[in-house]
Amino acid sequence: MTIDLQTLKCGECGSSVLKRTGLNEYTCEHCGSVTLVEDNVSDRLERVLNQVKNEAGRRLAAEEALRQKLMLRKIGIGVVVVLGILLVGSLADVFLGSRNQPGSQPVVAAVIDRTIPTDGLKLGEPRQVLVGSGSSAVPKLLVVVRNETGKPLSRAGIRATYYDGETRLDERSEMVPISVLEAGESTPALIDMPSGKNITRQELQVQKLAEPYNAVEGPRMSFSRVRLVQQGERVRLVGRVANTRKDGAMLGGIEVLATLYDDAGQVIGFGHGYGQANELKAGAQTSVDLSIARFGRAAAIAAWDYRIGYSTVEASGARTAVLSADRVIRTTGAPERFNPDLRLGTEDLLADDSERFDPKQLELLPLIDGRNNIQQRLFLTELVNRSTDAVVIAPGGVISRFSGSKADGTTNISGLAYLYPGERFPIFLEPEDMERITDTRIEWKPMRRAAMPGPRMPLEVKVTGTKAETGSVLLNFSQRFTYKSVEVTGTVKNPGAGIVGKVRLWVSLRDRNGQLTGFKLVENLPAIAPGESVPFQVNVEQNGRDFASVTTLYQTE
Repeated sequence: MTIDLQTLKCGECGSSVLKRTGLNEYTCEHCGSVTLVEDNVSDRLERVLNQVKNEAGRRLAAEEALRQKLMLRKIGIGVVVVLGILLVGSLADVFLGSRNQPGSQPVVAAVIDRTIPTDGLKLGEPRQVLVGSGSSAVPKLLVVVRNETGKPLSRAGIRATYYDGETRLDERSEMVPISVLEAGESTPALIDMPSGKNITRQELQVQKLAEPYNAVEGPRMSFSRVRLVQQGERVRLVGRVANTRKDGAMLGGIEVLATLYDDAGQVIGFGHGYGQANELKAGAQTSVDLSIARFGRAAAIAAWDYRIGYSTVEASGARTAVLSADRVIRTTGAPERFNPDLRLGTEDLLADDSERFDPKQLELLPLIDGRNNIQQRLFLTELVNRSTDAVVIAPGGVISRFSGSKADGTTNISGLAYLYPGERFPIFLEPEDMERITDTRIEWKPMRRAAMPGPRMPLEVKVTGTKAETGSVLLNFSQRFTYKSVEVTGTVKNPGAGIVGKVRLWVSLRDRNGQLTGFKLVENLPAIAPGESVPFQVNVEQNGRDFASVTTLYQTE
């Protein structure tokens, strides 16, 4: 016999059942053939055969364990089935026994009927509206629905079928914009419309209604602070909610629906949004900032309301919707109006009075006449924090410019994360159609304050050199203008113990009287490790009188 060392099989019959029967001797247990091999081949063959046997044993053990597992599962299912049959039989005996007792009342098993008649969700007269403004306006179908089923509804839906005469065009579905619609509540809903088609009528149908799967009665939630603000055409509702539950329950799924009305009570806009925090522990709070889609822009906002839906959160993560009676909170009046160019942050709007910075402590210095590099007129000024103990957070405002009684546009004050007491922030004012500015008026944004030492990480800014230069620019290939500039070099060192990133540096030129004569922002500075410094070099145009000194203002974030 010979052994195929590639497949470890008998060369005579092909069997893989080989057994060592002597020194360097192997016998096929199938056909009895005997083979003699060399010592080294014998040792190697023995090791391989042992591995094959071990693998076969492992595979047989795994198959046996799987068979036992399947058998135990079948036994468990059989036990459950038997117990179920016994339980049903016992219930039947109890039921039949109670029926046979003299004078006993029949017992009927309770069946939960979750179906709710769809005619209980009343639909108002639909109307087509445009949502958005200008060329981006989108046609929608607005319908106001009212829950008269007497039960709370979960994710109620409406289907609209659109027609051109008798020709069916398309159909669209939409859910009402609140997860649970309480009994007696009304809500608007916007349904998409097919674009580019002539729609002469539509048919609305309420889809299947159901109660919330898991719900409990609880107190209504309201904003501890809320503001409705308008900037141009944009309307926002910002508010703060807190978990004031005394039982220590965690709250989640906080959602807000806000609705706008005109003086006739007609819906002219609504918005839906969620709390910034996904869950609220007892005593915690979060904010909500939602944009409100408007339609019927010709109508002024005369009243608005909001409602807050929420759930309790179990330790397992399971959520239970909280049902609250009379949760809709209505306010009569128009929104607060702000300049559209102001950047109003949520926290700026919701800050308490004790957190606010008094804008009277900000001063805009007198305008300084100047020229740009093509000799067009401009003006320079500086914003100064006159407070002695408070840092203003994200200062901002809109400067309106006037020449006599004629308005000449606006300049937006932005880009600062904070301004410390005594610091000066440089600003350009560039007239549009006139050569002079006789007056400025400032509309400040709501601003917050911070106590010293404030949020800034300390840096050491050092100017190491200045070099006056002259440059020129060619305008329209016909006019050449010359201008003065200063090349400023220096270093920024981090003396602290932490890495400082996102450094912004304003380099300002000043004349011999200390007045601003030009400035430039340096934004490409890298992060600075503790104890290290980085160089900077910037070319600053001189817009006013000749410079005599250089000052700097920096920000870290």
